[in-house]
This record gives sequence, structure tokens and C-alpha cells, in this order.
Amino acid sequence: MADVEKQFKEIVADIFRVKPSKIKSGTRFIEDLHAKSIDVIALIAATENTFGIKVPSQDANKNKTFGQAVTYIKKKLKKK
Repeated sequence: MADVEKQFKEIVADIFRVKPSKIKSGTRFIEDLHAKSIDVIALIAATENTFGIKVPSQDANKNKTFGQAVTYIKKKLKKK
């Protein structure tokens, strides 16, 4: 499960063009990374492809921080 955080951090860093070291659990997608709707779509697609899960957009919108998103992904993987 520690790999989940590492992999997701790499996805986020790539999409938002930031260094992985800048991404913390409390990093907010909109306020800190300035996420636009196209970024969210790319993030959802990359997450689904990497982890083999479905992420409905209403669920994605509830995950405001990096840490919340990691927790969500881990829960989805447990249900698989």
C-alpha cells in the first residue's frame, strides 16, 4: 500500500508539473496545485489506468487533498 502513495505522487507530479517532494498529504489540488477541470480529467484517467479502478467524477471532486485521494484509492483497491 505504500506503493500506492508513491505511484499516485508520481502521477500528480507529472500532471501538475511539480516535484514529487513538493507534494504532501495536505496538498490541495485546487488551491495549491491550481487544478483546472482538464487536469482533474487527466488525473482521473491516469489513476484509473494505473490502479485498475473506476473513479466517478463526483468521488474525485470530494477528494480535495493528496492525502484524501490516496486514502480513497486504497479503499477502492481493497474492494477489488
